Amino acid sequence: MPRIAEESIERVAAASDIVEIIGGYFPLKRAGSSWRALCPFHREKSPSFHVSPQKQAYYCFGCGAGGSVFKFVMEYERIDFATAVRRLAQKAGLTILEDESAPGDDQRRELRQRLLALHKVAADWFQANLLRSPGGATARDYLKSREISSDMAKNWQIGYAPEGRNALLQHARAAGFKDQELRASGLFHGGEDKPLADRFRQRLIFPIRNDYGEVIAFSGRVLPPSEDPAKYVNSPETPLFSKGRALFGLDKARRPLADAGLAIVCEGQLDLIRVFESGLENVVAPQGTAFTPAQARLLKRYTDTAVLCFDSDRAGRTAVERSLPILLAAGFGVRVAPLPAGEDPDSLIRKNGSDAFRALIESAPDYFEFALDEASSGGKLDNPTSKAALIRKLAGFAAHLPDAVARESLASRLGPQLAVSTQAFLAAVPAKATPTNEEDSAAEEGDSRREVEPDHTIRLLLHVALGSLETRQWLAAQDTRILSDRPGAGLLAQCLSATFDPADTAAAQAFLATLPTEAQSVLAALLMGRPATDPGTIARDTLRSLQRQQLEARRAALTAQLRQSGLPPSEVASLQAEVVDIIQQMRQFSSLH
Repeated sequence: MPRIAEESIERVAAASDIVEIIGGYFPLKRAGSSWRALCPFHREKSPSFHVSPQKQAYYCFGCGAGGSVFKFVMEYERIDFATAVRRLAQKAGLTILEDESAPGDDQRRELRQRLLALHKVAADWFQANLLRSPGGATARDYLKSREISSDMAKNWQIGYAPEGRNALLQHARAAGFKDQELRASGLFHGGEDKPLADRFRQRLIFPIRNDYGEVIAFSGRVLPPSEDPAKYVNSPETPLFSKGRALFGLDKARRPLADAGLAIVCEGQLDLIRVFESGLENVVAPQGTAFTPAQARLLKRYTDTAVLCFDSDRAGRTAVERSLPILLAAGFGVRVAPLPAGEDPDSLIRKNGSDAFRALIESAPDYFEFALDEASSGGKLDNPTSKAALIRKLAGFAAHLPDAVARESLASRLGPQLAVSTQAFLAAVPAKATPTNEEDSAAEEGDSRREVEPDHTIRLLLHVALGSLETRQWLAAQDTRILSDRPGAGLLAQCLSATFDPADTAAAQAFLATLPTEAQSVLAALLMGRPATDPGTIARDTLRSLQRQQLEARRAALTAQLRQSGLPPSEVASLQAEVVDIIQQMRQFSSLH
């Protein structure tokens, strides 16, 4: 994808007043020279979320969230940086410039836009068939039997694919789409040497959307009285859609997930729709029976707790245990809501009401407690062989927990119930968990983006560097290797390489937007503080103090060496000369004050 030009980012920042933008999402109240509100990123009773019009930055003193207007839109809307810039540009009526594309980028981007347009046309056509065509009567009757109202069908844009081989094909061609685009869309069978034909026929159609709400694929459910053994037919992998990277319902659930602090995970589309429409909107469904690492990372943007609500049959249990390692490795707390035999979320809510389902979710135990309860009720804890197998199974899952503290905490909790010591359970945990697909690369990606919390000295230098261009330039010209081992030194180096003028808030925001999320929060907190009265003096005194401390430490080490007996005279002379040189340097520092 082409990169948005730096000039455009600064123009968008200059045109986007942070108070006006954030105030468009929820009310802000003036508090002195800034504005404040209850933080949208964590639950609180007293407002600690502050927005500064002078600094064009926000910061929450409760949870540490902070940054530029770009970061706020990214975090609040759960979108990426480029999308945030484009949305703010659209609000401001600006056209953004993009740097020259790599070879093939323009063609890929054009194809993607055409495929998105084709999927929108198809979704509208499928729904029109459901709502108005005589052939859609079977689908309408089926939805009525499942108590899916017309309003619910419209809300989820449920549709109907008619029986013919080329009904959608003719409609798409009439709308101006070329065969090359039709082949790439996944909506049709056939290739270069075979005629195109509709993939979805005589099926109830559910649009699958990305987290921005764009239709990227479809899932078609068989309708009675068809005896087709394939209950569902889904779009294949396309330039828009990868089955293991999409979550059904996420476009509607993004804010409810963050607000609730947990995700209800269902198997099917109708289950999810029923749960959502019953008032529990923090619900998603994987495009299959088990999670993939990519789906886990996607969901982790919004919450870190998942309640698995799969069918109580063998397939449902298998799906739980296939999802578990991936979710644990991603840092999720995983709970299981066991459904009564023969029920799914849709049937349970229709039969017993939403309160019964809500109670099931609220009382859902974590997976390990659930597994122990099941084993106990089945008598497996009384059988030494079954019990040993259970311990190995749970220990295998425990290996996917992200750190040793979590594993030890689990062992101390499960040990008494399994009648084994904490040490014995930990000994059964494999030294290395069986890796899931993409897991290693995801861990590396996370490590590369993790920001170290700066220590007091680095924070002090960051503060004066942010507030004074002259001080920043002076620091950049100094030998700062003495800082290289301190926490946050990398962030200071990035800051010293920046050229923005602190008086130019748009340029400052453009710089902040280039940093990782954690780094933006650190710098936002410093920006919200009072400016330093004499930043140049603070920077010089801080560096000299560090250099003096380094010299004193070196002199102490040399003095200790000189106290050793048996040193050759030449080495003694060399050490003494170095001590004299250090004393002279320290006198020079003293004369500067």
